[in-house]
Amino acid sequence: MRRGEKHWERIVTTTVAVKTLTAGEIAAYLATGDWRGKAGSYAIQGPFGAFIPWINGSFTGVVGLPLTETLGLLTAAGFAGGMR
Repeated sequence: MRRGEKHWERIVTTTVAVKTLTAGEIAAYLATGDWRGKAGSYAIQGPFGAFIPWINGSFTGVVGLPLTETLGLLTAAGFAGGMR
């Protein structure tokens, strides 16, 4: 994020563990069609979430935008003071 000459950035790393899937589980997931149009062919908040035993990092980052870290950047840049 840039505001004037100041620049803020944050790298957010998240590890997503996926269980080993059986051929039947793969076929069932593909049959849902939920994989279409998704980066990585899954959405953690959708049916594929049943195959994810744990994550380490930002759940909202996996969904699409790391909210806690983004709020921190906005606050540091003077744009936000918290939730309303």
